[in-house]
Amino acid sequence: MDNANEKSKELFVFGLPEEGEIIYQHPWKLSRGNCVLKNIEKRNLHNIADIGVNDMYYTKKAKKFVDGKIYAVDIFFPEEGVIKDEIICINDIEKLPDDELDGIIMMDVLEHIENDKAFFGVAVDKLKDNGTVLITVPAWQFLFSAHDKRAKHFRRYNRKQLLELLKGNKIKIEKCHYFYTSLFFARLASMAKKEKFSGNK
Repeated sequence: MDNANEKSKELFVFGLPEEGEIIYQHPWKLSRGNCVLKNIEKRNLHNIADIGVNDMYYTKKAKKFVDGKIYAVDIFFPEEGVIKDEIICINDIEKLPDDELDGIIMMDVLEHIENDKAFFGVAVDKLKDNGTVLITVPAWQFLFSAHDKRAKHFRRYNRKQLLELLKGNKIKIEKCHYFYTSLFFARLASMAKKEKFSGNK
C-alpha cells in the first residue's frame, strides 16, 4: 500500500491514537476547532469538559486556556476512567461532576446522538450557573448524504432546529449562527454532480 493510501486511512481513526502515532487533521476540522479555541481563550473558564473528543487533539489545546480541571468524554474510554496528559478521561457524561464545570465543548457531537435533547439536558445540568456551552453541528438536513451515514449521523440542523433544542435549559443563548458559507455552496455543487452521474446510469 502506498503512502497516500496510508495517510488517507489514518484520517478515519476513531479513538485515541497509539503513543507517537500522527493523526492527520482535516483542514475543515482545524478551522472549526480554532474558532472554538478562540472563544475559550477570551472567557475566564476554570473547569471544562470536552465531549466527543476522538483523538483529544483539541482537548489538549484547550488546556492552556483554563486553570482548573479538564475532562474528556468519549465512549471508548475505559469504564473506570483514566488520566492522560493531566486530562481526566471518562466514558459517560453522567460521570461528570455536578456544579463544577464552567464550560462544555461539543464539536460535532449532537448529530451522533439519537435523543439529542435528552443528552444535551444531561450535559447542561453539569454546568455551574452562567456556564458556557460551545457547540458546532453540521448544517441543513437537505445536505444529508452518504457521508453522514458513514459518519453515523442521525441528522443535520438548521438554526431554528438548534435553537429549539437549546430551549428549556438553564443557559442564555449568546450567539447562534452559520459559518463558512463557501462550504455550503461547495457541498451543493458536489451533491448536484453526484446526482447527475447517478442519473446517467
